[in-house]
Amino acid sequence: MKLDLESYFPGLLLWLSNKVSSSASSLYREKFRIAVTDWRMLSYFMIYPWSTASKAAELMGLDKAAISRSVALLMTKGWLKCRPLGLRKIEYQVTPSGEKLHNALFKLAIAREKALLEGFSEDERKLLISMMHRMLNNLKTVEKVGRDLT
Repeated sequence: MKLDLESYFPGLLLWLSNKVSSSASSLYREKFRIAVTDWRMLSYFMIYPWSTASKAAELMGLDKAAISRSVALLMTKGWLKCRPLGLRKIEYQVTPSGEKLHNALFKLAIAREKALLEGFSEDERKLLISMMHRMLNNLKTVEKVGRDLT
């Protein structure tokens, strides 16, 4: 018994994700001197201004330590600003210079998405995105698999 890596969906998804992320990270470091996690955090705070890093971790499923390092870098570079929220929480928002960086990266990210989906019709693209959302909705069920075995 062995996995067929040509048709095992979680493996294909991981392979695709790792390859896209790795090439993005290399490109973003070269052109903008930031990592792909920094881009993800910058994007998150553009979409959700005055949100917390813990909410970002929950939504994106990223490691809290990686998010913390990214937020620290974005703050140091002046691309994020913060305000306290209660005793231990901090909210963040993108600064004007962070928005300028975001917009430059956004154009590149959209061009990369277009290249990734080359050869797909608009209907196929919509279907693929719909299926990905359905899989995201199935994650709680996936997480339960194997947990109830005796």
